[in-house]
Amino acid sequence: MEESYKSDVEHLRWAVDQRAEIQRTLLALYEYVRKTTSAAGYADPKAYLLDNLIGAAFSLWRAAFLVETFRTDENILRSQETFLAKVISDNSIQFGDDNINRAWTVGYYLDNAKLRIERASAFADHHLQTDSRRYVLQHLRIRGTPSVPLTEWEWESAHFALRYMLGILDPTTNAKPTTPSRPRPQGVERVLLGDE
Repeated sequence: MEESYKSDVEHLRWAVDQRAEIQRTLLALYEYVRKTTSAAGYADPKAYLLDNLIGAAFSLWRAAFLVETFRTDENILRSQETFLAKVISDNSIQFGDDNINRAWTVGYYLDNAKLRIERASAFADHHLQTDSRRYVLQHLRIRGTPSVPLTEWEWESAHFALRYMLGILDPTTNAKPTTPSRPRPQGVERVLLGDE
């Protein structure tokens, strides 16, 4: 199970690449913030959009470090219990706690990112007259349980949606959406496809 699992090279390669990609997204948001002035605050629709995209980017950044986990119902429940006990007893959570309880925390960060992206999309469609939901929602419905490749796909799909929305916020951004890769086959699928 989780305790005996060793990182595979394919996942490590994915993790290095996607951590770099989310850093590029964060940099694009930072560049936008630096060149933008808004005296209107949230009265400016783009300020609200920006806030949601920064929150989503942070959540995807954190999730990128937690993707390598098997998310079974049993593991998620065990992680929830441990996480809650830690919050109640210590009144604090560190990255190490997120990592120990990643069967649950990766879903938390992915869901937080997806909810923020969905909110940003609805807001942009209404206030900026975009049609983003038609392109974004299909990428936010993916749920990666239980295998690592499916969780990777869920992460990539949410990142695609985030970058799509970043393009609405800042059409000049260099951080363009990248189409998510399909999950790599595992187990019997690998054998049937001749990958093993």
